[in-house]
Amino acid sequence: MPNYKLVYFNSKGRAEVVRLMFAEAGVEFEDKRVQEEDWPQLKPTMPFGQLPVLYIDDKPPLPQSGAIERYVARELNFDGGSSLAFAYIDMVCNLLEDVGSKVPFMEKDEAKKAAGTKDALENHIYPAFDKIEKKFKEGGEEFLIAKRLTLADLAIFHFSDVARVIDANFITKYPTLDALCKRVAARPSIKKYLENRPKTPL
Repeated sequence: MPNYKLVYFNSKGRAEVVRLMFAEAGVEFEDKRVQEEDWPQLKPTMPFGQLPVLYIDDKPPLPQSGAIERYVARELNFDGGSSLAFAYIDMVCNLLEDVGSKVPFMEKDEAKKAAGTKDALENHIYPAFDKIEKKFKEGGEEFLIAKRLTLADLAIFHFSDVARVIDANFITKYPTLDALCKRVAARPSIKKYLENRPKTPL
């Protein structure tokens, strides 16, 4: 097994799904959390001046959250077991990325932030989750894709976790997905990770 070091800020953000995969697979990794005050000095040393970055043994560093997630999913068997299953997993992850990007988390003007968040929820996030909930309920399976835990399930779990910041009751609007998230959180390795991870809102 390679030696992994994941570098990101002290938040869930774009690294948490990777942390969840490592936790569930029982793979040890260095969880390097960069403090905000240290970032300006570190930034020029990163491949694209961004985080997260995954270091794998002595290989060139791997930046970009999507690339990291997909690499780890393939390496640790969260890829659904086939190219088609992985394409559906990718579909879910891309959808979450699309609708999540509509939330103006970094907006400084509180009025603009509130209006933008309301628009993101009502016109993007809620409609997307309505559709995912409907499809998942119709399928009647324990997991979203391939009848086993995949990157897609962990991505939904993470999205719902962070979404509580803008809607405290977000996932309870979707009973089937809510049940999925509770199953994910109850898995022994993930439960242990969640209990011990640093407490951060995002």
